[in-house]
Amino acid sequence: MFWTKEIKEFLHGSLFFSLCSKNRNMKKIDTSLDKLHSDIGNFYKYDLHHFIVMNAVDLGSDKMELQWFFCDYAHPCETTMFQTIAGSNDLIPSIKDIVQAAWVAEAELVDLLGLNIENTKKGFVLEEDFEGAPLKKKK
Repeated sequence: MFWTKEIKEFLHGSLFFSLCSKNRNMKKIDTSLDKLHSDIGNFYKYDLHHFIVMNAVDLGSDKMELQWFFCDYAHPCETTMFQTIAGSNDLIPSIKDIVQAAWVAEAELVDLLGLNIENTKKGFVLEEDFEGAPLKKKK
């Protein structure tokens, strides 16, 4: 039952909603593609924050809601989400130079949603020559 509810929440809305319902210590920070790298760079401290995941929600009409989640290591374990909206063809800044582990989430989203993330190539989850983006909404 627990996983079914979580999966439904994930599929029907943002991961933020799903996490927020479980974690009252959630902070949402709106940013832009231009400010994203500096906002996360100013926020992230490797000894204080754990990078959870980068998520994208296909809003249709060639728009994506992009989300980057971080959790504090220490109690009360506040979760912070950076969020912005991007067009399907926008160049999304990579945060790999800030959080090395982010390359995995970035590579998955390039393959599965066809995002254009700076310095991230196709071929991590799917073959490099795979046509399309299997998780992108159909027109």
